[in-house]
Amino acid sequence: MSDFALSPATLPDLPGIAKVSTAAMIESRHTMSYWMFPPDNENAIYEWRLNGITNTFNNISYCIYTKLVDTKVGKIVAFALWEAPHPPETEEEKAKKEQEKKENGDKDDKLPKGTKAQLLHDFDAETQRMRAKYVDREKDYILRAIATLPEYQGKGCASKLLQSGLKKIDAEGAKTWLEATPQGQSLYAKFGWKVVDEIIFDLEKYGCGEWVQRTTVMNRKAQM
Repeated sequence: MSDFALSPATLPDLPGIAKVSTAAMIESRHTMSYWMFPPDNENAIYEWRLNGITNTFNNISYCIYTKLVDTKVGKIVAFALWEAPHPPETEEEKAKKEQEKKENGDKDDKLPKGTKAQLLHDFDAETQRMRAKYVDREKDYILRAIATLPEYQGKGCASKLLQSGLKKIDAEGAKTWLEATPQGQSLYAKFGWKVVDEIIFDLEKYGCGEWVQRTTVMNRKAQM
């Protein structure tokens, strides 16, 4: 039986978090990531995820990674990424970001070979549209990601991460938002999230066969 320890992630933890993220991305067809990325290119997906996670950790101060470790084997088995409330970007920050985009060039050439880039961009745009519609980023939290290694699923790892994060958020009286897969929706409902909208993608348009992917937008009010 596993013993778990939960704590804020540090820089040396990021490779372990990237491994969990990669395993979760390619494990279930009920996640959009399953359809975006080539399942036979796991090493490239891992390197791409590690780069993105490291960039977020180093450069976005309001994004907080929490890790769950199986202490018997010393391995990160699950993580959560929370976006805390923060002021809107200044015009100077927006200009800096645009300049960085120009200097870095086309990011699609950095994606793992075989990635369905258009699907990735379209889903990201729709997710951002939903967040702009519903989320007050100066007051609300977003659960941007939560993932567990496949072999540790069903052991309460996600619940431990949620309980820890929500304890602090409830103390602040803040709302929390997330986008849920069909598999995850029932868990989030147990913690008080409610459905407010849905993102629907017909994946046949992207060469994925006859499959409609549904992602649920959910909101949770603070529970005092």
